[in-house]
Amino acid sequence: MRGNETVNKHLPRRPAGAMTGLMTGLCLVLVTGCTTGGGTSAARVTGRTVVVATRSAPPRPTARDVLLAQQFDLGMAAASPVDCREDLDRVTKGRPSGHPLVWTSSGTSYSGTAADEVRVGLGEDSVLCLYGFPGNKPVVVTVTAGGQTYTTPVKPVASLEAVQADGDLFNGQPMEVEDRGGGVLQSGYWPFFPPAPARGAIARSGRLTLTARSGDARATNGVPLRVDEGAATAEDWERSRKVVVYGFPSGARVPVGLYRLVADQEGGERAVLVRRVGEVVMPGYRVGEFTVPQDVFRVVGAAPGQGGDAHCLSVAQLGECVTQPAEPD
Repeated sequence: MRGNETVNKHLPRRPAGAMTGLMTGLCLVLVTGCTTGGGTSAARVTGRTVVVATRSAPPRPTARDVLLAQQFDLGMAAASPVDCREDLDRVTKGRPSGHPLVWTSSGTSYSGTAADEVRVGLGEDSVLCLYGFPGNKPVVVTVTAGGQTYTTPVKPVASLEAVQADGDLFNGQPMEVEDRGGGVLQSGYWPFFPPAPARGAIARSGRLTLTARSGDARATNGVPLRVDEGAATAEDWERSRKVVVYGFPSGARVPVGLYRLVADQEGGERAVLVRRVGEVVMPGYRVGEFTVPQDVFRVVGAAPGQGGDAHCLSVAQLGECVTQPAEPD
């Protein structure tokens, strides 16, 4: 989850040497500042001689220039509204038929840019959508990724009651869906964060492939994956001590920082950088892992004592804690 160049084919090409000579001539005749390559030039006249002083332009940032925020205010990112009925128009190009459909959707990305097609976002609040399936019969949804098959029983209900979890669609737990009208069934929200084997496979392929069955009704659909910059604790975090970092450019060195939580003057909390504890070099499929050192893990996991400060981990410039601060004693 990257530049456009316009070439006028009707203009004749000048030899490279001729163009360099022409630019040098213009600089000498006009005696003005000129730019050639990546530097800037300033000219001055001394008697009958023109002296041109050149200085190099500052280096441009690269994909590897990822920095930690020195501090940030704690706050929750607003969940993006997702409506399966609105997504249905995108899935069917405005012409829904009687054929069953299945998809997952994360709606609008956190950047505020509306997706031009239905996508599921890694780490984002998502929903399961069904169309054309009976509203009173169980549905079975299957995901195949990383050589593993994950099956989720789906139960239509009058009103959603169950709380969805990170591993839904992959943990085998039943999922509720409610009738949203027009033949559309929609689940509750859950953070789309598959377990390690499936997470890597889906990131490499760039798609989540779903199959839904209920009696004679069957549907299969591949939903494109959106990977915005983010991080989260992996499954079984307390044992693995792993933080998953995703969405940064391939090859980027993404730092992980330890932050201390302090109260601000407005009654809120602010995270202040204590130190950098490591980095993740992003692979080609833009999903990497970082194992938190044991000493740092003890600091993050420990509840603050009387008058002490809590700590958390954050990645690059996310502006939010990746780990949940421990409750005070």
